[in-house]
Amino acid sequence: MIGAQATARGWTLAVTISLSVHAAAAGALIWRPTWSWATDEPVTPVAIQLTALTLPGNNAPAEILTPVTTPVPAPEIAAETGATKQETPVAGMSPILPNMALPMAGAETPTPAAPEIPPGPESAPESAAKTAAETDPRLIELFERIRTRLTAPCLLALPALTADGEIRLSLLASDDGQIPGLLRDLTQGLETEITGQAVLLDPRQCPGLTFARRDLRYPVFPLAVQLAAQDVPSGNTLRGTISGATGRHVSLILVDDNGATHDLRRFLVNSGGKISFEVPVARDGDARDTHQLLIAVATPTRPETVSRAAGELAETFFDQLAREVGPEALTGVASVYIR
Repeated sequence: MIGAQATARGWTLAVTISLSVHAAAAGALIWRPTWSWATDEPVTPVAIQLTALTLPGNNAPAEILTPVTTPVPAPEIAAETGATKQETPVAGMSPILPNMALPMAGAETPTPAAPEIPPGPESAPESAAKTAAETDPRLIELFERIRTRLTAPCLLALPALTADGEIRLSLLASDDGQIPGLLRDLTQGLETEITGQAVLLDPRQCPGLTFARRDLRYPVFPLAVQLAAQDVPSGNTLRGTISGATGRHVSLILVDDNGATHDLRRFLVNSGGKISFEVPVARDGDARDTHQLLIAVATPTRPETVSRAAGELAETFFDQLAREVGPEALTGVASVYIR
């Protein structure tokens, strides 16, 4: 009897110990504590460094050209708040002059006040010519030739005046073979000597010229796009100003020589009624003879097409933009060569 009781007591103790060990093992598997007493070091983000490149070349002042522009009255809401403000050119700024002589745009000059009621579609070209005639009567015949003789697609003429009062005419086209003959046709026989300059574009940029030529004031655009350099080396900054858009929303679109559109509005800075921009540019691939096209558009409201369709080819982009903004949009054109 004594031996039997001792055996039972031993089995009971063994079963208890076994259950305790298995319970402890199961608890360790379910609950796995981390005994980390040290604090993790914060992760340091990778810093992106941008190096500004110095623009090569001398510091000689560039020639300033005055574009022939049509003054357009600002909306009534702007007339109450900023009618006394005048846009002034930036010192040292000059129009883009690709290939040594292209007068793309210049500073806005004081002009007689425009009538409060804009001219109708039938009288707009005549009104533009009369306004330009008050600035320089020599331009009347040139304007008439541009309107009647440059009817082929993908052609755009931009007249401008130099500081010495000379007339310069830039011709933007996708076919460089026809440009010399067109320049002779436009300038031959005029009483005033006119210097012509060709600007070669890619055919995929042509819809941008078609959009600009919708303006009935053409070849006298209401907006002046003034650039700081004749051309910009790849990796540098394109600088310039836009004038003539008081009281309106301004959009700046770049059409590269592949026909793709780029929204540059995020680079626009409006300070004291003057719009300026600084855009970093770089060429991807081998150099080409074609230029990059810049088109400024001023509208009463912010166009949705620019945000939605930017990145599309010019044909798609400007077709949508033209349907949204209508004929009331103010435009300005310039070009730049990226080397």
